[in-house]
Amino acid sequence: MDEEEHERSYRISFEGEKMNRIHLYLEKMLYLTFIVMLGFLGMRCAAQKEELKTHPKDYVHPLAEINLERVFSENRGLRVMEENATMVHDFYRGGVQEKEEGESLMRERRWEEGGLHLEKSNRFLRVVLKYLPEDEAYRNVYGDQNVIFLPNLLIADNDLKLVAVYKNMGKNDRVAEVKSDGKYYLTESLKSVKTEWADEVKKGLEAE
Repeated sequence: MDEEEHERSYRISFEGEKMNRIHLYLEKMLYLTFIVMLGFLGMRCAAQKEELKTHPKDYVHPLAEINLERVFSENRGLRVMEENATMVHDFYRGGVQEKEEGESLMRERRWEEGGLHLEKSNRFLRVVLKYLPEDEAYRNVYGDQNVIFLPNLLIADNDLKLVAVYKNMGKNDRVAEVKSDGKYYLTESLKSVKTEWADEVKKGLEAE
């Protein structure tokens, strides 16, 4: 009996020691995993900070860096419908998508259809400005994605295009109104960020 009890106690002791070793191993693995995750997050944060580097106040972003085609490409994908837009950035993407559609129709000289899309683009973007009134060269949206965020400038550019639309449709009474709106939104854009694109829109509005 003593020998059996001794053997049983030895087994219990051995199994207990084995379980302790397993627990220690798991703790080490969890600790290492935690360290690796922290390092990965730190690298991502550093990368984002690098991407969002600041510029001097009077820095003018060149067209090679910020341009309309790049804005279009950043916002393509699933089409945003007004009834499905819930977040501010949904309205921004919807505004850009409507603008791209409107400009495509303008190139085909389908003035009325193109104008309707540009007007709808402005409605989307005005919703954005209720919550985020300042333009930014780059803003973090859609998870970790940084995009060009210029709702004021996009409206001003839309208004410049609408001047051409209304002239071709014979709606001259709308021209002065949309031109005035375009100048207002252009001024709002330039308060927070300067771009060569804005300079082009300004020249276009002044020429009209």
